[in-house]
Amino acid sequence: MNTPNIGGICNPGSTQWENILADLHTYPRSPHRGLEIERLRTIAWNDQPLFLAEYGMGSGTHFPRILRHYEAHGEESYHMAKSYEDMLTRFLADWDRWKLGDTFASPEDFFDKCLAKMAGLRRMGINALRSNPAIISYNVTGTHDTAEAYSEGVITAFREHKPGTFDVMCDAFSPLRWCLFTEPVSVYRGGKVKLEAVLSNEDVLKPGEYPVLLQVLGPHDERIIERTISVTIPAKAGNVEPPYAIPVFSEELPVDAPSGQCRFVARLLKGGAATGESVDFYVTDPADMPAVKTEVTLWGEDQVLADWLSGHGIKTRPFAAGKPTRREVILVAAQPGGAGDAAAWRELAERMAAGSAVVFLSLDVFQKEGNPLGWLPLANKGSMGIVSEYFFPQVYIRDEWAKRHPIFQGLPTGLMDYVFYREIIPDCRYSGQDTPDEAVAGAFRTGMTYNCAELMLTVYKFGAGKFILNSLRVRQALGQDPTAEYLLRNMLNYAALNIDKPAVALPNDFEEQLKAIGF
Repeated sequence: MNTPNIGGICNPGSTQWENILADLHTYPRSPHRGLEIERLRTIAWNDQPLFLAEYGMGSGTHFPRILRHYEAHGEESYHMAKSYEDMLTRFLADWDRWKLGDTFASPEDFFDKCLAKMAGLRRMGINALRSNPAIISYNVTGTHDTAEAYSEGVITAFREHKPGTFDVMCDAFSPLRWCLFTEPVSVYRGGKVKLEAVLSNEDVLKPGEYPVLLQVLGPHDERIIERTISVTIPAKAGNVEPPYAIPVFSEELPVDAPSGQCRFVARLLKGGAATGESVDFYVTDPADMPAVKTEVTLWGEDQVLADWLSGHGIKTRPFAAGKPTRREVILVAAQPGGAGDAAAWRELAERMAAGSAVVFLSLDVFQKEGNPLGWLPLANKGSMGIVSEYFFPQVYIRDEWAKRHPIFQGLPTGLMDYVFYREIIPDCRYSGQDTPDEAVAGAFRTGMTYNCAELMLTVYKFGAGKFILNSLRVRQALGQDPTAEYLLRNMLNYAALNIDKPAVALPNDFEEQLKAIGF
C-alpha cells in the first residue's frame, strides 16, 4: 500500500528539520511599565516568526475560600488543607500587625480583589502581544492553579473562574481586535500623550479601506480629541500573507482635560466589530495639587530636587549644624548629609528625638559597610528585597496595597491600581523590621505559597519626632508622573503635623538609644 509522504506532524510537507520558527518564554516584571509593554510589542527572534510558548501572570491565592472548599468535601485534615490553614494563619498575623482592616472590609474582601485584579493585568499584556506582528502564536500561562498554592492559572485549583478573567480572555483573543496604547499613562493637564492604535486582524476584515473613529474622552466622557481616519487592509501578495497586526495611528498630542480617568477610544465605523476599543489613562491638573506651606529642611545633596521644590513654590533651607532649637520637616533623598558618617547620622537622630519629622525618599541613603540598610534608625534593620524578572519569574505576582492614610489623601487606595501607580510601584521593598507605628503601603505574594510580606511606605516614631520610610518611586518619577508630586506633597504635609510645638530636650538615655540602632 502506497502512502503519500506528508512529512512530520510538526513539519507538514517536509521530512527535514526546519529552523523557521522561533520559540521563546518570557515573564516580564509585573505590573508592566512602559518598558515591559514596549518589549512585548517589539520582541522578535532573528527575523523569524515567533511562537511565544510561555507568557502570563497569575494572581493571589484565596486562602479562606480554598479552605472552605476542603471543608465542604470533609477534607479538613488533608495535608494540603493543613498547609493552607498555616498560610492563612501567617497571613492574618501580618494583616493584624499592619492593621489592614482599616482599609479592607475583611481578608476575604482583600483576596476577592487580588483574584479580580489578574484579569486586567492579562488584558494589558495580551494587548501588547497582539500588536506585535512578529508573534504568530501564543501559549497562555496557565490553565489552572495547582493544589500547592501556585496560582498561575485563569481558573483556581478548584476550577472556579477568577472574576472577570473569562470576559477578558474572550476580548483579548477576539480575531478582530484593537490594541491601543497611551504613553505616559499618567500626565499633567496639557501634557502630551502618545496615542497609538494597532489593528489585529485574523482574516476577519477583507482587503479594502475601512473608516475609523478615534476619540480621547475626559473624566465625564467629554470629547477632548476626535478624528475620523481610515485603515487599509492589504491584499495577499503571492504567498505572503498580510501581517496579523497593522499600525493604524501614532501621534503625540496634548491632552487638556480635568483631573481624572480619561479614555483613548478607537471604533470601526463600518465593516467589522472589533474588541479592545478603549484604554484608560490619567490626567492631573497641577491646580489640584495640595499646597505645602511649611518650610522644608534639606539634608544631603540633591540639587535637582532642591530646584524642583523651589520651582514649585515650596520653601527650603539647607540643614544647619548644631543642637535642635525647633522642630523641622527634614527631607532626605539618596545622599546623606554632612560627611555621611556616624556624626552626621547622630545629629539627624537628635533632630528627630527633639520632635522633628524626617522624610526618607529613598532606601539608597542607608548604605553602610555592605549593609544596604545599615544606617536605618531602627535596632532591627531587617532586609531589603528586589522585584526582578532576572531573579524570579514574574508569573507569581505581588499584590501591592495602599491604606487610607493622609499620605494617600486624594489618591486611590486599597489594592494599588496597576495603571495609575504603574511608574510608582517600586522594585525595592523592605521587610523584617519591627512593626511600624503606621504601615501605609506594602505588598503580599500569596500566589506562590505565602512567602512574601513587604512594606513600601511606613511611619516610625522616634523620640518626640518621627520618620517616614519610603521606597515608592517618588523621587525617580518626580516631574514626570504627577502621582509622584502628589505623594511628595502629602508626605511633607503629614510630616508637618505638630511642627509648631516646641522642641523637647533629649532623653537621659539618648546615648543608649543611639548605640541600640548602631549610630
